[in-house]
Amino acid sequence: MSPGRSRAALLFGALLSVNASYTLLIPFVPDLEERAGANPTVVALTFAVFAGAKAAAQPFGGMWVDRWRPGDVGCVALLIAAAGIVVTAIARDPATLLAGRALWGVGEGLVTPALYAGMAALCRRYDLPTSRMMGNFGTFAVAGFLLGPLAAGIAAPFGLDALFLFGAAVTAVTAFGLRWAVPRDVPAPVDEEQADDTAAGTAATGGRWWTWVLALGALDLFTNLTYSALEPVLPLYLSADGAESARGAISLVFAIGLAAFGVVSWLLGRYASRLGLVAMAVVGLAFAAVGTAGLYASAEVWPVAACFVVLMVGQAALYLTARRGVVELRSAMTRQGKAFGLFGLVSDIGNILGPLLGVALYELTGRVSFLVIGALSGLLLAALVVGARRSRAVPGPPVEDGHVRTVVLFDRADPLELESGRTLAPVTVAYETYGELNEDRSNAIFVCHALTGDSHPAAHHPDDRPGWWRDMVGPGCPVDTDRHFVVCANVLAGCSGTTGPTSPGPDGGPWGPDFPLIGITDMVTVHRALVAELGLGRLRAVIGGSLGGMQVLEWLLRAPDDADDFLIVAGTARHTAENLAWNAVARTAIRSDPEFREGRYPPGGGPAAGLGTARMIGHLTYVSEDMLARKFGREPRAANGTSPSVTTGPFAVEGYLEHQAASLVGRFDANSYLCLMNAMDSFDAFADDRPVAPFRRRPGVHLFSFDSDRLYGPDHARYIQANLAARGLPAEHHQDHTTDRGHDAFLLRVPPYLRRVAEVLGQESVVRSADDAG
Repeated sequence: MSPGRSRAALLFGALLSVNASYTLLIPFVPDLEERAGANPTVVALTFAVFAGAKAAAQPFGGMWVDRWRPGDVGCVALLIAAAGIVVTAIARDPATLLAGRALWGVGEGLVTPALYAGMAALCRRYDLPTSRMMGNFGTFAVAGFLLGPLAAGIAAPFGLDALFLFGAAVTAVTAFGLRWAVPRDVPAPVDEEQADDTAAGTAATGGRWWTWVLALGALDLFTNLTYSALEPVLPLYLSADGAESARGAISLVFAIGLAAFGVVSWLLGRYASRLGLVAMAVVGLAFAAVGTAGLYASAEVWPVAACFVVLMVGQAALYLTARRGVVELRSAMTRQGKAFGLFGLVSDIGNILGPLLGVALYELTGRVSFLVIGALSGLLLAALVVGARRSRAVPGPPVEDGHVRTVVLFDRADPLELESGRTLAPVTVAYETYGELNEDRSNAIFVCHALTGDSHPAAHHPDDRPGWWRDMVGPGCPVDTDRHFVVCANVLAGCSGTTGPTSPGPDGGPWGPDFPLIGITDMVTVHRALVAELGLGRLRAVIGGSLGGMQVLEWLLRAPDDADDFLIVAGTARHTAENLAWNAVARTAIRSDPEFREGRYPPGGGPAAGLGTARMIGHLTYVSEDMLARKFGREPRAANGTSPSVTTGPFAVEGYLEHQAASLVGRFDANSYLCLMNAMDSFDAFADDRPVAPFRRRPGVHLFSFDSDRLYGPDHARYIQANLAARGLPAEHHQDHTTDRGHDAFLLRVPPYLRRVAEVLGQESVVRSADDAG
């Protein structure tokens, strides 16, 4: 078993223990009166106190998870729960019993966000699919609920004390297992090319993080409310005729329903990962409405069981939707504990209110209560569908809607003068904007993209495709679109809307290999023209990584007064001989493909094999050796029904590179790739002792590098820093030591790096004079 699966098994073992210990008490409720003098009111309080303590403790557990490690918080929480179980077992009076249940509830409340955050950490550390892990989470949660009464029945001859003390011991053991299960080093989750593989419609893109957490918590509150309302009502419904078989019928219905929940959770986790959250919620509410309303038709055991199964299919979909939404919430990436703590607090309110509302409604209306609860699910479903349609159908204002726009910045009367001496016209630029420009136009940030990027760094709404820099740009992210007006443009010579080799040339056909040679200087010229066209003036910041970092450096040298801060992430001032050699091999791969046809391939065609091989070569420079060893080692390729052969190769790492190749070939043009690589190779920022252009206000300059980056590592940043210092422009160098993700780390969730960017951009702009040596 791989390390990731071993750790996941320990985490799920802790979850199993938590839920089994919770239901362990239920069969022994009648014994509480004799043991602890618990009258019906005290019995009710034992459950209410537990639920209240658990709900109240979850936000505190979440805060501690963010401050410390989830595994450590989870370990302490389970030990507290174990102590509560012991106190409950030895209680001989109501006060001690309630104290034990309160302590038990506090432990379970503290461990809940730790379990969720630990699961998210495992997904990031070992690249485990979030949806699949969440499906397993739901299955083990239900298995724990079923295991408790079963264990109680088997162990009943040993007595309640022995059973509870054994349960406390198991809980304590799983506490230390949970501590080991959660990894300490948690790198970022996905690579740039995998961005399109995530589920569309995540909650990552709109509003501040807590508003999304509240919305997802409210959905789960409703889910818990409907289920817990039926827990006391269904037994009353099935036993209304007083038949002796009612107890067996009740057990059968709940056993079948919970089993259905576990199986469906497992299936959804594996096969519904590409389904967006809104779509999942719609499916869940539809099944919940039909299943609940169907209970009205008959009180016979099998019709009730069938409807309850339909309801539990919906419950499983809603359970997965809410929790997957929080895990994938990008704007809560550095505060996931708080997110799950708040989520749990809101969610548990449904468990507290549900039984009260369910019983009251059933006493007032009888079986009509099932129609009422089903109608509530239907109303929420209708509201969700209408809201989703409106969000897609109503466009925003032209500049603020964030969709791709194009503008012609240079025409034949005023062509773009290229670094090579040639001119180019017309030049069309594709760009996107996020957020709102403030009154004094001082909050604009320009984002420069990398080699195969485009104008889409982040999604604009929940149903939009994910962006290539979604951990950096978005609501609550370091480049916070709630606070800043963000612009990102496809670079000159790109193939995503800006003029490049795929654009019409002088003869009306694509430019192809005849597109003029361009340099980083030309890209920046076009960016600055777009800024002027939008009337933005001095920018709050310019930020970019890799090729984007080259653009930021060129922009800084040419026009330091254009922005308050320049952030160069995983960038370089010039390619080394090794960088040039890697690109030479990549170019050869493209040009050697017979389908390249000297660059004159038809639209939609081209050197797919050559471009894919070039991408595989490039990708090896984007990841580190440690990352490849950790992620793949010598693991075999997944069989997928076929045996490995000489033509496919037996190792998983080869399949990974093939995936990277395929993801690029379907969206990128080979001539653009060659053109942009040439621009990168020819860039030499400080050649011929080039000075920094004069400036009135010294900008802040921030260099970000990663120890594991073998393409543009810390030495490249130090070279830039030294050359800028020699020209009177000091720069801060932020070097990350925490991740093994290599060059790609700049695109990913690396908390120390993202926090530092957020700190830089969160500061008020500082006015520095030209002679300020600071």
